[in-house]
Amino acid sequence: MSALAMNISTKWAQIFGLSTLTLAISACQTVPMSDANPVVARPNIPLLPGQNYELYGNNQVPSSLAAVRWQSFYTDPKLKALIQLGLDYNKDVKQTVLAIQRAQAQYRITDASDAPNVVLNGQYSYGATNIRDRNPNDSFNVGLGLAAYELDFWGKVSSLKDQALQNYLSTTAARDTAQVSLIANIARSYVDLSYQQKQLELAISTLKTREESLRITKARLDAGIDSKAPSLQAAASVETARIAALNAQSGVLKARNALKFLVGAPISDDMLPAPAVSSIASNQVLSAGLPSDLLRYRPDILQAEYNLKAAGANIEVARAAYYPSISLTGNLGYSSSDLSDLFKSNASSWSFGPSIRLPLFDAGQRDANYEVAQIERDQAVARYESAVETAFREVNDVLADRATLDQRTQAQYRLQENYQGLFDISDARFKAQVDDYLAVLDAQRSLFSTQQSILNLEQERLNNQIALYQALGGGANLGPVIVPTSKYYNLVNVLEAKSNKQIAAQAIEASTGPIILTPEQAYAIEANQPVNVVKQKELTPVDINNDNNTDAYISVVENSPNTAGSNASGSNVAGFKVIKTKEEVKVVKP
Repeated sequence: MSALAMNISTKWAQIFGLSTLTLAISACQTVPMSDANPVVARPNIPLLPGQNYELYGNNQVPSSLAAVRWQSFYTDPKLKALIQLGLDYNKDVKQTVLAIQRAQAQYRITDASDAPNVVLNGQYSYGATNIRDRNPNDSFNVGLGLAAYELDFWGKVSSLKDQALQNYLSTTAARDTAQVSLIANIARSYVDLSYQQKQLELAISTLKTREESLRITKARLDAGIDSKAPSLQAAASVETARIAALNAQSGVLKARNALKFLVGAPISDDMLPAPAVSSIASNQVLSAGLPSDLLRYRPDILQAEYNLKAAGANIEVARAAYYPSISLTGNLGYSSSDLSDLFKSNASSWSFGPSIRLPLFDAGQRDANYEVAQIERDQAVARYESAVETAFREVNDVLADRATLDQRTQAQYRLQENYQGLFDISDARFKAQVDDYLAVLDAQRSLFSTQQSILNLEQERLNNQIALYQALGGGANLGPVIVPTSKYYNLVNVLEAKSNKQIAAQAIEASTGPIILTPEQAYAIEANQPVNVVKQKELTPVDINNDNNTDAYISVVENSPNTAGSNASGSNVAGFKVIKTKEEVKVVKP
C-alpha cells in the first residue's frame, strides 16, 4: 500500500471515529420517538354516519351540487359574463393567484436545498502569522467551492420539503375559497340589484296611485263631502311612498356600486339585470349530495387539511434537530503567495470532508421547539374540526331556510290576494259613498307592504340557491390539483430515484387530506394510546414574601411513558406543581 493510500485510509478512519463519537453522544440524549399514530379529528357533526341531506325538488340527482361547474349552474347569460369578469379582474382573486406563485417559488427554493451548492470564490489576503513578523506575505486563492451540503440522514430536509408542498397546496385551496366566495357574492349582488330595481318600480307605481288618491280626497274636502282627516291620511301615504321610492333608488345605486366593486371592472348598462329576475340557476340539479361530499368540495376544509399536514411535517423537522447535522464541504482550485504563480500546476489545491455539528447543551431549546410543533399540530386539528363543523352548520342552515321558503312565499301570495280583494271592496264602497276613504287608504298600505314582502321572498329564494351552492363548495376549480414534484434528490437518497408512477402516486398522496375517523374509531385509537404516569419528587417549601412562613410547596414533575407503550414524544417532560398551603388548593396537572 502506497503512502498516499495509507494517509487517505487514516483520514477516513479518523472521520469515522469522529462520526461514531458524535452519534454516541447524541444517543445519550433523549430523542422523541416518531409518532406513527394517525391524527384523530372528531368534529361535532350534527349528522349520523351514512345519513343524507334532505333532497328537495322533483329531480333527485345523486351527485352533489358542488360537482357542477359554475358555468353550468348559473344560466343567466349576463350573470355569467359578470362572474367571468370578476374572476379576471377582482383584486382578492389576484392576490390569491400571486400567493400560489409565491408558494411555488418557495417550494423550488426548498427543493434546491437537496442539490449541492457550488460557488466560484476568489480571495486575496495580506498579513503575517504574528504581530512581530516584519515580513508579511501575500496570499491568493481562487477555485470552486462546495458549500456546506447537509446529508439528510434524519429526514430534516425532506420534512421541510413536505411542509413547503403542503403550504403550496394550502394556498391553492385558499384561492378556491376566494373564488367560491367571489362567485356567490357577485350572484347575490346581481340579484340584489335586480330586486332593488323592482322595488323602485313598485314604489314609483304606488306613489302615483297615492298621489291620485290625494287629489281625490282634496277634491272631496273642498266640496265639503269629507272631513280633513282623509286628506291628511292620503298626504301621509304619499310621503310614505315617496320615502320608499327614495330608499329604493338609493338601494339601486349601492347595489350597482357593490357589483362594480366585486367585478373590479366597468359595467355597461346592457350587462345590468332586468328587474325581478325569476331564475338565475339551473333547475335540473337539485341535490345537496352526501355529507361526505363536503370534505371533498369545500376548499376551506381542504385548506385546513393541508395546514394540518404541514404542521405534522413541522414536527418531524423539530424532531430531526435532536440528531447531529452532517455536512459536506469541499474546495478545488489554486493557492499561491504570488499572483504570477497562481495558476501553475504546483499551485493547485483541493480539500474535501464532512463536518458534524451537534449542540450538547441548549437549555431545553430543542425540547421547547418540539413542544411548540406539537401544539401547532393540535391547533391545526382544532381548526380543521372547526372548519368541518362550520361547513355542516352552513349547509344545514341553508336547507332549514329552504324547507319553509316555499310555504312562506305561497302564504304571502295568498295574503296579497286577500288585501287586493279588500282594496277592491273598500274602493267600491267608497265610490258608492257607503264608507269613507280611510278604509281605502288602509287597504292600500297593507297591499303595498305585502307586495314588498313578496319581492323580498322571491329574492330570498334566489339567494337560497346561491347560498346552497356556496355552502357545498360550488364554484371551486374541479380540475386536478397541480402538485409540484421534487427535482433534486439528496445524496443520501440519490439511489432511490422514483419512477414516474411513484412520483404520481406520491403527488396524489400529498394532495389527499387526512382520514376522517368516526367517533368509534377515534375512541378506539385513544384507548390504545399509553397513559402517562406522573412521578413527583420531594416537595420544596418556598417563602415568597420573606416573612418566614411557607407560602407554597414546589415539586418537579416528570411525565414518563407507561410500560404499555411509549408516548408520542418518548421523552420526559419536566414541569412544576404548586400546592398553596394557605388556600389548600389541590395539586393539578400542569
